[in-house]
Amino acid sequence: MAETFGTSTLVTTHSKWTGLRFLRLTAVAVLIMLLFLCGIYDETVFTILGPAWQKVATTLGFSEQLARLQQGISGEVVKRSLPVVATYALLYLSLSLLLLRLLLPARRMPLVLKLYGFVILAYIILLLVGRLTGNVPWVYQLGRRLIDFLVSPLPIIILVCLLRWFRPASLQRTGHSS
Repeated sequence: MAETFGTSTLVTTHSKWTGLRFLRLTAVAVLIMLLFLCGIYDETVFTILGPAWQKVATTLGFSEQLARLQQGISGEVVKRSLPVVATYALLYLSLSLLLLRLLLPARRMPLVLKLYGFVILAYIILLLVGRLTGNVPWVYQLGRRLIDFLVSPLPIIILVCLLRWFRPASLQRTGHSS
């Protein structure tokens, strides 16, 4: 919206910018609340997801295959049904990545995705090593710690601090903003 003052024209975008900022802050608050609730009420979420996945497996006819797959996995890796844990982790990671996208500049997201991917890849490698070495418990426990780390607020806190507020000395000298 343009307004004329004397001989000059000013373009006012402040209200549009403020509205977008308000929406962004609201979305950040909602995502933080959802992550908080997922973390506090994880047992409730597992209780809801368990029967839901059992019903899906029974309806689609692969409950026996799911039971066999579950038996082949060490109790050090998951103590609940694999689809339930995977669904919860996918939900939590999706909310975390959405929150990071809102808190960080867009150019930082490829690095965030690489870091998350690296931790997931390390987890998968630990599972394979654990399997190949005859179910060595400490290997599985280390992998479990990695997943527990990912499905927590710690990566968000660390990444926001490092990627948003930290500026290398070279950028500080030249006066570029991050």
